[in-house]
Amino acid sequence: MPMIRARYPDNWDEIALQVKEDANWRCTECGKPCRKPGVEWLHFAFWLMITHPEWFPITSEGEEQKPQRFTLTVAHLDQDPQNNHPDNLKALCAPCHLKFDAPFRKANAYTKQEWFGQMKLEDLTNG
Repeated sequence: MPMIRARYPDNWDEIALQVKEDANWRCTECGKPCRKPGVEWLHFAFWLMITHPEWFPITSEGEEQKPQRFTLTVAHLDQDPQNNHPDNLKALCAPCHLKFDAPFRKANAYTKQEWFGQMKLEDLTNG
């Protein structure tokens, strides 16, 4: 599910950019270098091939990597997008972020549904 922008502070873009800059545009989990905004994929892939051949966009299975796999994101360690304390934020590439969020996916889906107005069973029985 996509993020609900309203749950994030107005300055989320600046907060996220600072976390990414502090991580030097690398995933803090796997170490993968990620593409900065505005850098074309072809230029990034060439730079990656020259400077980091171990991360060149080829998977171990020989499949071509997708550009979004080199997108740096910011994860909330406690899954609360309103808690933007630096200790709660971690720069992760898209695949690492998906792995990190996987155990929380069902609970987060319910939280997002509630945000959009879906009632919980408790609300029906108590209301």
